[in-house]
Amino acid sequence: MSDLTALLEHEASAEIEAILSEARERASELVASARAEAEASAEARERATAVQREALRLRAQSAAQLEASALKLRAQHEAVEAAYALAQERIEALQQDLTTYERVLGDLLAEALAALRTETPTEIVVAERDLKLVSALAKAQGVSVPVVAGDVAGGVRVRTGRGSSIENTLHGRLGMLRGELASQVTEVLFGETTAA
Repeated sequence: MSDLTALLEHEASAEIEAILSEARERASELVASARAEAEASAEARERATAVQREALRLRAQSAAQLEASALKLRAQHEAVEAAYALAQERIEALQQDLTTYERVLGDLLAEALAALRTETPTEIVVAERDLKLVSALAKAQGVSVPVVAGDVAGGVRVRTGRGSSIENTLHGRLGMLRGELASQVTEVLFGETTAA
């Protein structure tokens, strides 16, 4: 019986060893698989973090560029407004220099009359302060129509019998040149051109 017991013990030991060996192999596979999964997960997190970091950097860069553009546009606008205000002040100063203003007002009147072409002027409208001066200028240019006070500053409005009128004022001309003035100021101050 002892041989049988020894044989049974030997077979049991061999089977136990086979089971243990299979269990160790399976445990080793599970550990390797878990390590691979953990490494893949860590790499995926690193990639996701890198993508997020790049997206945040790009967003911050875009926001900074947008802010810089807004500041630049504001500075350009303020510079153009300052130049326009200065031009308005110069027009006001010109109106105080009677010798120069008389010549300029005479030119504005002559241009307005020439723009009528074949129509006949019936009335000249000017600022109240310019009534006497424009009356004398009209007479000197051979035009004998009433010169009346109205809502015209720094120039003339010549009316015709057909109801049309030509307005030629310093402020009106400045307004028409505002877009060009904006381009020139932007080019001088910032070295670039803008659409008017």
